[in-house]
Amino acid sequence: MAIEEWDHIQTRSESCNGCQKPFADKEDYHTALSLTPEGYRRRDLCTACWGGAERASAVSYWTGTFQVPAPPKPETLKKEDAESLLRKFIDSKDPGHANARYILAIMLERKRTLKHRDTTEQDGQKILIYEHARTGETFLVPDPRLRLDQLEAVQTEVSALLAPPPAPTPVEQALASAEREGNANAAAEAAVENPPPADAGQSEP
Repeated sequence: MAIEEWDHIQTRSESCNGCQKPFADKEDYHTALSLTPEGYRRRDLCTACWGGAERASAVSYWTGTFQVPAPPKPETLKKEDAESLLRKFIDSKDPGHANARYILAIMLERKRTLKHRDTTEQDGQKILIYEHARTGETFLVPDPRLRLDQLEAVQTEVSALLAPPPAPTPVEQALASAEREGNANAAAEAAVENPPPADAGQSEP
């Protein structure tokens, strides 16, 4: 199984995968993660359906408390945060995101957004198993086995990704507005009328 098949998100079921009874708010549930030819499979079971057979076939299992999902909030524009960035990197399957993905997961664990449920190994690759504290989703994050001399560079990369973008200058705002309107002349005039500030390090002629 390729490494990119490990790092993905599996949602928590709202009902028992055994008897199909919906979970009640604050009800304890049991989660079993097993490895199949198609990849990892998650099963959420009520206490009555949980048994030794599920434990025996699972590569990892744990107990959680079900919370009725809150109604979705209206979508608003916001800067990138650690959770949204981790979700984006997991969905991208880009191997270049492996180190940042791992650091983001550790950050979210420290913030108690993610709970570290278990660590397993497949084909020599260590896999960290997390559960989202609020939604119950399972996050599978491969450990890239970072060396100490690599940590600072990855932390700097993640910090830069999480930093809010700089506010546009008046010139950039004028150019963007003109481009949206398809007015090339207005864009050129805006650039002339609002020249960029002179370099602070240069002296007056």
